[in-house]
Amino acid sequence: MNNYRYDHRFYNPVMNIVMDEIDSLDNIKTRVEDDIPKGIWKSHGKSTEDWAKYAHSNNLWYPTTVYKDDEPYCYIVNGEEYIEVYFLDERLFEYIYMAYKKMDEEKMFLSKVYIREYLYKEKKALADLKKDKKMVFSPNGKLIVTTESIIREPSVKIEKEVEEAAHPVNVSQNWKDIPKYGHYEDILNYEDIIKPGDLLKGVDTSTPAPKAESNVFDPDNGTKNNRWLPPDWNKN
Repeated sequence: MNNYRYDHRFYNPVMNIVMDEIDSLDNIKTRVEDDIPKGIWKSHGKSTEDWAKYAHSNNLWYPTTVYKDDEPYCYIVNGEEYIEVYFLDERLFEYIYMAYKKMDEEKMFLSKVYIREYLYKEKKALADLKKDKKMVFSPNGKLIVTTESIIREPSVKIEKEVEEAAHPVNVSQNWKDIPKYGHYEDILNYEDIIKPGDLLKGVDTSTPAPKAESNVFDPDNGTKNNRWLPPDWNKN
């Protein structure tokens, strides 16, 4: 049985750290204060846990850091429209991202899966990035897969390939119940949900793909790139 525990401290994806309680509260306040009436933060922002409980009950933004065997395992962002899960490696680099769109008060749909492969040579995530895969699903079974490979020699470029399923895929496992507060277990085991090594098995992607693109890419500058570039699974 997995040993999970939770808190609501803020994960900083730039510094790749889980912040302490005081800094977490400052970051959460900055994120939500323009979206709530005056006085709400004063009443419910005394601790990260206080805010998370209030936010969950009122469909507001709050973070959850999940620890497995006392090590950071993933970071969950519960927002008004999406629940996003960022799985973290031993360096606290994000290597799998899963976005669930809230469809009603009870159900959500896994609409995005991004998987990232690293070189394990550099100390900055973008500088260490090797390949990304981005899978976008729709409830009617549409699937688009974008793969981007980072070519670093002789100059840094991105090679991009786009595939689309020619026929609707089975998305029955993409549907989940929206987690109750403090109960996130159903979205923590990504291998049971997305089966990374088997994602495209049996999927007909015979639809002609757009011509591969190569773009100059600055790995230390995130302004040109989504920090969750589409990845490929190669963690074995």
